Amino acid sequence: VSRIDWNRYARTGSLSTVQFRQERAASVVLLVDAREAAYVAPEQGVPNAVERGVDAATGAFTALLESGDQVGIAALAPTECWLPPGAGAAHRARARDLFATHPALAPTPGDGRYYASVELRRLRNRLPADAQVLVFSPLVDDYAAKVARRIDAYGHLVTVVSPDPTTTDSPASQLATVARRFRIADLQSAGIPVVDWSWDDSLSVALARSTRRWSR
Repeated sequence: VSRIDWNRYARTGSLSTVQFRQERAASVVLLVDAREAAYVAPEQGVPNAVERGVDAATGAFTALLESGDQVGIAALAPTECWLPPGAGAAHRARARDLFATHPALAPTPGDGRYYASVELRRLRNRLPADAQVLVFSPLVDDYAAKVARRIDAYGHLVTVVSPDPTTTDSPASQLATVARRFRIADLQSAGIPVVDWSWDDSLSVALARSTRRWSR
């Protein structure tokens, strides 16, 4: 995940990676929070947080694969979604099909119940020992933040990209905004980088703001 050239993305809007000849290829899993709770947006008629997360994950997949890294896909969703890390043209085609058609990553919530502890255990067993994990979640409840901390505790490098669907239109919305900020602060204090992606900004702007903060 650290090899993505976030600064170049901020300048050009094009995802690419920093090349290091002496560094071996990384194994990265892109984890999209696609539980029903994550299908939120600040208003009607705009893409929800899952759609934004899938779009960002698609771009990250392409950038990492083109650098020679092994990339996989997973989702926190009622419908099982798992593509083991891999590389090559066939793997790229499978990923393209998964992003476009898999019911776990659909624009609307899927049917069925999400069994949180079971899915977290399954994900842990599937992750390669050296895999880095890039989590895409709006962080509107404690569960996704808990997953990120658990994965970090298992010894994986974790980064969170979080589209922000909160508003301040009502007292309840204001409370949700504050709660989300606390979740981000808790993750950052645990050493887990978070890209706080405002709904009004492009991902490139959010990445530029985050990289400036991380470099201080």
